[in-house]
Amino acid sequence: MKNFRGRILNSFIIFTSGIFLLLGIAIANLSIGSMERELDSSYKTQLDLVSKAVKAENGEDLESLLKGFQKSIDGDLTYLSEDGSISATTFDTIPHNALENLIHQSDQVVKLQRDKKVNFVLPLSPEQKSSDYLVLTTDRAEFDRELRNAWFPILGTLLLSYLLLIYVTFRMTGKLAKPVDDAMRVAKELAQGNFRARSHEYQLSETGELNHSLNILARNLEQITELREAEQERMKTVIENMDSGLLLIDSLGYINLVNRSFCSIFGVEKEIPRETLYYDIMPNQDVIDLVEETFLTEATVRKQIMISMGIERKHFHITCVPNLGYQGKIKGIVLVFHDITELKNLEQMRKDFVANVSHELRTPVTSLKGFAETLLDGAMDSEELRRKFLTIIWKESDRLQNLIQDLLDFTKMEQSNFKLNWHKVSLTTIVDEVTTLLESRSKEKNIEMNINLDGDLEMEGDAERLKQILINLINNALSYTPAGGEVFITGRDLEDKVELEVKDTGIGISEDEVPRIFERFYRVDKARSRNSGGTGLGLAIVKHLVEAHKGSIKVKSERDVGTSFILSFSKKKDI
Repeated sequence: MKNFRGRILNSFIIFTSGIFLLLGIAIANLSIGSMERELDSSYKTQLDLVSKAVKAENGEDLESLLKGFQKSIDGDLTYLSEDGSISATTFDTIPHNALENLIHQSDQVVKLQRDKKVNFVLPLSPEQKSSDYLVLTTDRAEFDRELRNAWFPILGTLLLSYLLLIYVTFRMTGKLAKPVDDAMRVAKELAQGNFRARSHEYQLSETGELNHSLNILARNLEQITELREAEQERMKTVIENMDSGLLLIDSLGYINLVNRSFCSIFGVEKEIPRETLYYDIMPNQDVIDLVEETFLTEATVRKQIMISMGIERKHFHITCVPNLGYQGKIKGIVLVFHDITELKNLEQMRKDFVANVSHELRTPVTSLKGFAETLLDGAMDSEELRRKFLTIIWKESDRLQNLIQDLLDFTKMEQSNFKLNWHKVSLTTIVDEVTTLLESRSKEKNIEMNINLDGDLEMEGDAERLKQILINLINNALSYTPAGGEVFITGRDLEDKVELEVKDTGIGISEDEVPRIFERFYRVDKARSRNSGGTGLGLAIVKHLVEAHKGSIKVKSERDVGTSFILSFSKKKDI
């Protein structure tokens, strides 16, 4: 038995068996001696009675007398004369060899053992130097049988007491050891991490209190573990879903933890081998210097770093935080990579926007100021110059007004409260209105506009904003198409969508410029667009309005062949 109860029982059985063995030996020795003395005393008493009877008979008919006593005595009687000869005996066959040398000068009964016989010798005249003797001979086996018969009750009592003690001990240890075994079982399960294990709370005061305390400990450990697991799960969720990349390294520079954003940003495997150094997956000298500085200073270090990733460059705000342990000893470093590339791009766009607006405003303002000064200096006296300069001032004022209006429209569209006036419209009607509006300009440049529309092309949208989109696209097509060219306006009905294409045979756009044509103030042919009165905001406005309609815009262009803008809109607003 391997449990606590088994160990107690084994120890108790061994100890009790030893005690009962020693006790049995002691009782046996005492009992055997006592019984042997009692038997000896009995035989001696009987022999003494026989001797008195023999003396009373004065030696007459001794053999009959002895045989008469033999019936009541468990043994044989022999009368020995003083010279050692047998005068009378109850033996059927006289055992000469067995009875010789039994004469002993003493006034007491003497017990003599020889071979398998026990002889009790009694002198009949102890006061004289020579005397006759009376001998009682009994079988040793019979004597031992008497002893065994007397020993059986004692042995039975000892065995019964032993078994009763074992039974009582078994029951008592069951009550005492079972709670301990139960407590040991629960303790082992707690050590193995099973904090749901519970022990039965017994009624015994000491063991019951032990099991009760163990259950309280198990409940507390379970609560602590659940809280710890919940905290770890929350922490893991936060770390895995944070936008910034996170890298945890130990004091030797080995990677202990990376989150999903870090792997996504830098294109590394989620399962990084434990013995991987941070600079093996981040071979950037600025980052290495930042980590070394944190190790040296044991203080938080922050820095903005540009990291090249293939053909792309990204800007990061990196925070290095030391993980300090006992007595301020550094245990590792946490690096947080916050991607600020978009902020940098927005900042650069803001700078470019301010520079472009300043440049675009400076040109007409400079012209207005220059021609006004020229007029004030005396040119107004000449009617021809006055008309010429005033015409230029009017054109520049109109250009300035268009620029300011486009800036206002663009700013309004970028605001969060910008909304479209949704209702059902027909692109066919809008195209007719726009082409009619721009017909005079196309004739002026000798450019033919070809219109091919499939049905009414009805959709849900803002008619004024859709008209603004088409005006910008067709106006651009007319601006960048030389005289004698063509502009094609095609509409298609595609089940749940409508598609509108504006195509020209103009100067086209080079492949490297296509991604930038929707930037504010970007011009493909700067001289021509400025001379045509363009502001550089038309396509940026088009893109914003198309996206506001939940549509898409694609560009196909080839240098000196032409450009095609393809618009796609859903027929219903909720699609």
